Amino acid sequence: MPRRKLENRTIEVILLESNKHLWEKFEIVRVKPIFARNVLLPKNMAVLATADSVNRYSQKIKASEKERALKAEWFRGLLSSIEKDGGLVFTGKVNKDGTLYAKIDETDIAKLVKETYKVDVEDHFFKMKKKITTIWDFVVPFLYKDIKWDIAVKVNAENPEVIEKKEKVVVKEEVEEENKEESKEEATE
Repeated sequence: MPRRKLENRTIEVILLESNKHLWEKFEIVRVKPIFARNVLLPKNMAVLATADSVNRYSQKIKASEKERALKAEWFRGLLSSIEKDGGLVFTGKVNKDGTLYAKIDETDIAKLVKETYKVDVEDHFFKMKKKITTIWDFVVPFLYKDIKWDIAVKVNAENPEVIEKKEKVVVKEEVEEENKEESKEEATE
């Protein structure tokens, strides 16, 4: 028996509530039938996107599309201003290996954007594979609908003297080892 096409394995629903995993209110999305039947429809989070329901919600759908377009433009402006400023800069305490004591994740990035630019951005738009644990320059992807933007994130040490002390000790040890090797070579000659 041939497999069904992807279009036949999903159904369209109109969301009646915003959901960070499915997108926004009054948006038509494709979901698996079992998810619609067991979760979305019983909880009144969505209705099936039949011709009748699309006509009934058409004004709300159009208004929400305009609202999403404005939101996308607003995000583009915010992201370009972040890029113009050189990205986001975090400062945190580190140990002697340069590892942060407190890891940085999506919520921390959203908080920094709120503090710096005085705007609320939901943390689920930042897509990090894993938390930031070291001082370095990182790139964090930002995804909203068709907007895909890479945000530069620089992590600085709040206490750089700890790392500098370690580097001085390492350099001193290397010099001592070189001196020992030279003295061994002279002794063997």
